[in-house]
Amino acid sequence: MLFQQKNGFTLVELIVTLAIFAILATIALPYFQEIRAKQEVNATTNKLISTIHLAKSQALLYHSNVVLCPSQNNLNCQTNQWAAGLLVFLDSNKNRQIDTGEKIIYTESTNLKYGHLDWRGTLSAPSLTFQAENGLPIGSNGSFYYCSNVSDHHRKLVLSAMGHMRIETLSLC
Repeated sequence: MLFQQKNGFTLVELIVTLAIFAILATIALPYFQEIRAKQEVNATTNKLISTIHLAKSQALLYHSNVVLCPSQNNLNCQTNQWAAGLLVFLDSNKNRQIDTGEKIIYTESTNLKYGHLDWRGTLSAPSLTFQAENGLPIGSNGSFYYCSNVSDHHRKLVLSAMGHMRIETLSLC
């Protein structure tokens, strides 16, 4: 029993292991960001589609105009804040702004990290309005553009005057 066996790592083994881990992490990080950016594109597109469907159905259900607008604080509409969040509300006085007594139907925080979301419609209005009578967009046909900051995963969600949607992949944004 002159020599006791000790279980553990030597300093050299630990340094080699950490060096290999650092090299692998350096190689994998850009790919990980690209995967997360791709997931954000898909999730954002799906959120928009489901929110538009919700707004159309709520317009028919409540027999009131329903507005989908950008919102940073989930309390009122704010121009060009699509990347922060979405707000859907009943617009009884048809002014495209939340007033006292108007019901907020749905809020969604988007908090985009890898891209930017923008709406470009025919009326140059910063929001979409769905009619009380038939759920169709009132002069709100246009497109949502998701432009990625990390990769070339750009997407366009086109909303027609009849309320139909289609997704297009863009090479440039």
